[in-house]
Amino acid sequence: MTNDMAQITSASSVFAMQNLSSSSRNFSYPLEDVTSNRAVQFVFCVFYLGIFFMGIFGNVLVAFVVWRNRQMHTVTNLFIANLALSDVLLCFLAVPFTPLYTFLGRWVFGNTLCHLVPYAQGVSVYISMLTLTSIAVDRFLVIIYPFHPRMQIKMCIAIIVSIWVFALLLTVPYGLYMQLEEPYTFCEEHWPSEPFRKLFSSITTILQFIVPFFVIAFCYICVSIKLKDRARAKPGSKTSKREEVDRERKRRTNRMLIAMVVIFGVSWLPLNIVNIVNDFYSPANDWSYYRLCFFITHCLAMSSTCYNPILYAWLNDNFRKEFKQVLPCFSRSSDDTPRTKEGCKSDKICNGNNTMQETLLPSNTTRVQNPEGYEMIILEATTNVSKDQDQPSSSSKDFDDAAL
Repeated sequence: MTNDMAQITSASSVFAMQNLSSSSRNFSYPLEDVTSNRAVQFVFCVFYLGIFFMGIFGNVLVAFVVWRNRQMHTVTNLFIANLALSDVLLCFLAVPFTPLYTFLGRWVFGNTLCHLVPYAQGVSVYISMLTLTSIAVDRFLVIIYPFHPRMQIKMCIAIIVSIWVFALLLTVPYGLYMQLEEPYTFCEEHWPSEPFRKLFSSITTILQFIVPFFVIAFCYICVSIKLKDRARAKPGSKTSKREEVDRERKRRTNRMLIAMVVIFGVSWLPLNIVNIVNDFYSPANDWSYYRLCFFITHCLAMSSTCYNPILYAWLNDNFRKEFKQVLPCFSRSSDDTPRTKEGCKSDKICNGNNTMQETLLPSNTTRVQNPEGYEMIILEATTNVSKDQDQPSSSSKDFDDAAL
């Protein structure tokens, strides 16, 4: 495979749209290139189709349940919805165009999409990475500094808008320097100079992967340590059963936080390594297995669009209950009855915040239904309610609000 063919393949990927260098114009497959085999191409197409449909379904479902229920409009949920939207954009643009362009051997989508697709791919990756980072930072602040005021909805929306503006501006070169070349009809990059291309490539890799990965890892490691310290410092007035439930919840959360960091790194690190090698060691493009490595790492990176709805939404109790309300494959009869009585207690007052508000209520409470169907909680006079008996601390409440 020639350098140009490797650059075309990389240019249609998410990160490596900056790999143009002078080389020969032989666009034919090398005889030993594994990806020229129809069976191999079929296998990759199956993987890409699976990623496409699973990513679209999961992320559209996440965005829909947040949009349909105003009680789900919380800071964490809005960040998760923004992540879902960016992943949908990634599924539509990066997942189908990359294998089609490479396997067809030419660009058949026109001049406009030649500029738009690489630009939108870069934007969607920036939005995904920065949103994941924002979620991690928000959870870090809530857990490590539990008595500080929580981020407000307006601030959350401002951060989301800033992420989009930042991504749109920083990715402009991807669209500007793409050109449709004839007679082979290839969509290639033409940078003003090679040093500028390498500089922009390095900055892109740092901002799209290195910085988000270390920030996310730092935040979740600190949160995990804090949860362990909090579990050891729990007062002894709780019953052994409640202590065991609390410890299990902390263990489950720690496992999930570790999974978030590991999946993020495993998904995106290999593709970044391939692109860095391609940028700074051009002979690697002539390796007969380069394209195979590229597609394996690209599939792995794109599969993150399928993991995110599970890690950030399905494992959240309130999201899961909303999914069961929307999806016809789940029986609603099992969910409707508990919501009017005990269900709202386990549903955390159905507020969409994932907070343990029911434990903040005194034991003598009356629940009534108003004419509009919303549950009203009337606090009755109580005496000698122990603060340490069943009422979690403010930090514990904030943990339940943010950690999941």
